[in-house]
Amino acid sequence: MADLRLPAGEVAPAPQAESVLRSRYRHPGDVLWLAGAGLLLLGVLGAAAAGTDVLLGRRATVVRGVEPGTAAGGLLVGLIQLSAVLAALLTVGAVLWSRRFRLLASLVGAAIAAAVGWTVLAWFASDRPARLVANRGSAAWLVTAGFPGPAAVPVGVAVVLAAAPWLSPSWRRASWVLVGLVAVAQLVAGVVLPMELVLGCAMGLVVGAGVLVAFGAPDRRIGPAGVAVALSGAGIAVRSVRLAGVAGKGSRAFVATLEAGQQLFVKVLGRDQRHADLLYRGYRLARLRGVGDALPAASLKQAVEHQALLGLVAERAGVRVPRVSGIAEADDGSVLLSMQLVPGRSMQDSRIEELTDELLRGLWEQVRCLHRARVAHRSLRAANVMVDESGQPWIVDFSFSELAATDRQLALDRAELLASTASLLGPDRAVAAAAAVIGDADLASAVPLLQPLALSQATRRAVGRQEHLLSRTRTAAAAASSAPPVELPRLQRVRPRTLLMIAAAAGAFYFVLPQLAQVGSGWRAFQSANWAWVPVIIVLSSLTYLAGAIALTGSVTQRLPFWPSVLTQLASSFVNRVSPANVGGMALNVRYLQRCGVDPGSAVAAVGLNSLAGGVVHVVLLVVFFSWSGTALTNAFHLPSGSKLLLVLAILTAIVGAVLATRWGRRKVLAPVLTGIRAAVRDLGRLACEPAKLTRLLAGSLGVTLAYLLAVAAAVQAFDGSASIASIGAVYLASSVIAAAAPTPGGLGPMEAALVAGLTGIGLASGPAVSAVLTYRLATYWLPVLPGWLSWNLLQRWKYV
Repeated sequence: MADLRLPAGEVAPAPQAESVLRSRYRHPGDVLWLAGAGLLLLGVLGAAAAGTDVLLGRRATVVRGVEPGTAAGGLLVGLIQLSAVLAALLTVGAVLWSRRFRLLASLVGAAIAAAVGWTVLAWFASDRPARLVANRGSAAWLVTAGFPGPAAVPVGVAVVLAAAPWLSPSWRRASWVLVGLVAVAQLVAGVVLPMELVLGCAMGLVVGAGVLVAFGAPDRRIGPAGVAVALSGAGIAVRSVRLAGVAGKGSRAFVATLEAGQQLFVKVLGRDQRHADLLYRGYRLARLRGVGDALPAASLKQAVEHQALLGLVAERAGVRVPRVSGIAEADDGSVLLSMQLVPGRSMQDSRIEELTDELLRGLWEQVRCLHRARVAHRSLRAANVMVDESGQPWIVDFSFSELAATDRQLALDRAELLASTASLLGPDRAVAAAAAVIGDADLASAVPLLQPLALSQATRRAVGRQEHLLSRTRTAAAAASSAPPVELPRLQRVRPRTLLMIAAAAGAFYFVLPQLAQVGSGWRAFQSANWAWVPVIIVLSSLTYLAGAIALTGSVTQRLPFWPSVLTQLASSFVNRVSPANVGGMALNVRYLQRCGVDPGSAVAAVGLNSLAGGVVHVVLLVVFFSWSGTALTNAFHLPSGSKLLLVLAILTAIVGAVLATRWGRRKVLAPVLTGIRAAVRDLGRLACEPAKLTRLLAGSLGVTLAYLLAVAAAVQAFDGSASIASIGAVYLASSVIAAAAPTPGGLGPMEAALVAGLTGIGLASGPAVSAVLTYRLATYWLPVLPGWLSWNLLQRWKYV
């Protein structure tokens, strides 16, 4: 219903018969298919990496006696080749006969992409069994039995999926049956492995769904004739139906003219709108927090019923909204919501001179009535405000609204409307109109939410066209409501670039690293691991969080609850996965200490003191383990000569001296460092008066480092027990220093590379070294993600953060 604008004129004549295939349309459901196919492919790749014999199918033939060299096998392979060639020729001929050249280009692109994708996957696969290679080299009708090969399955799946929207149900079923028969025949004849078929199907589904998302499919959505039939079936006598000529949010808009001459506005929601709503809510759930989104309705009909209910509740509360006429259901499953047609145009499309201060105050009066009924509109922008012929504002489009709204949801409404009206009239007029109607407290609640992520995409685009408009609106609203300066709440869960960086680093060091270290030896080492050590690694990883909680309780003079402190350390590990250099975890600990009654300055100092104690313990252990392991360990990291080290230290000293000699260096670098050192010394002096607290701080820091060190040693013992604990400890401590200097979350990438380099430097083979490092990081870095997320949510529920 957004952006509704209906030109005056005569009623459109009754529509003609609709074409089944009108144009191409990108169905949101295809995006869901693509996401599901991608997850399936990742799952299959994970299963293939597990390397079980059931999935790999090391035997080249499932049924004996039908190898390509036998008469039965030769016939089977020949039928496979003939079916593949005829299917390709018939597909191209049928598409050319129907003159669908764009469809032909899509199908050819799908075939090429599937073949290339399969080739890339096959390049990383291990050697095939000798019997499989022999079977593929046998003679056949056209060429060798290796034709069309494993690529036939992904190509067939991708082409059939991309062409399915243009096929009738019978031809669609026949196409899938043909692809399935070819796949089974290849398996029986022994020219493909079972895992190759599974991987090929997953790759084909990804490519086929990607082609549909990129190029679209036939538009079979309900049209005016279908709307007329559905309304007539619901008892509404319709003379004609026409498109409203607007792009409604999450729906298609029509105008129906009744037999009596009055007009209704009809919103049509189909499966596409349902899929789009699920995608939109899922995206907001993954990216944003604290924006008050509710779970989607269980069905499309319930979603429409919810909109109708919201309209009735708003009307009863005295809000000027279109009156709901009824709900109807079409034969294709679409649900129609008919309502009163508001003659006029949206505030977004009105002329500036028509947007008077009286109109704005009247709009805020309607919003106040709406919020008094605890109804949050959730999309309260100028495009969803209709201005009728008498200049009165109407609030429309309750597709994303909520009953029994929270204070945060209502504040988001006010922030949205303030920003939207400010983009049309400027911040001063927009804020003045709001301040004249709503109270200072309501206006102040919107101030911290005047930030881009709290607004809809359309409003963000509108305010982005004017420089600093949002900050000027926030300043004006704060001044009008006498609101004190507040920190803007963080609404973004994870930055997309952070996720991309994590994915790239994980892919590089968990996939490329074993390849560089010779997958064969690494895989054999992985298979020969002593898995009894894995529970030990997990237990040692868990002990780090207990030790971290002990250190945290020892960093402050106040008494802290122990188990919430443990949960805080788990939650910090989760937050640190998406923040570099442990910044997120430190901020979470500061927040936790504040909620436990520690003043902000002391909380920051306590977290800094905790980090300082951990650093001191780490340095002491580094010296101890390097001395214990002996001088041969220096070859592990290929350290430069003493003269080169002295030269580097001299250069670094000169640079630091030059920086500190300037006023900027003293003010920006030296002063904060000295302040931190003084605070740490002061806190250490305070803790020295409480030996129990100081003991907890140092013992907890020691426990964290030793637990991680022993976890690395356990991982090495699981694959190769030749290295000493002294050498392994020195390698881990040195690798941690390297990882701490990296900007990646948790040292992802540099930590793995440094550990592998160090372990191979002390004599471990590359295969066991890589396997030990990946097992250690799996248990200590990736496995705690889910418990950390659960701890994060529990701490929020219990009001500790």
